[in-house]
Amino acid sequence: TSAGFEKILEVIYEPSSFDAVESCNHTCYIDCIEQNDNCVGGNYVGMTPQQRRHRKLFTMLSTRHSEGINARHLNAELGEGAFATKLVPRVLECIGRLSANQSADSPTPLSLYFEMMKSWKMPELYE
Repeated sequence: TSAGFEKILEVIYEPSSFDAVESCNHTCYIDCIEQNDNCVGGNYVGMTPQQRRHRKLFTMLSTRHSEGINARHLNAELGEGAFATKLVPRVLECIGRLSANQSADSPTPLSLYFEMMKSWKMPELYE
């Protein structure tokens, strides 16, 4: 049924937050999901679980980037304090690592870097 299909899809890819993507299944391949044109972030054949995880995280960041909302989501997910500011270099470094498994229609890492640099935690880094 369509309700069952939606639940299976959520197990494979749930892009609501970093935690949700991390808790998704990155090993199970379900043929009917990956061949569905509406499926984004599936467990593609020929990729390791780590490559699938990286691709899903990059897809989530890319989707947010197309709407210009990465900074807002990162503030909500990581908080506003000094701890979050210390994470900025790590998040920027992860973009480069995650982009290695990007699809051809994804934005370039440079575009994501630019969005992060202009809108997320930059004033705090220079205080």
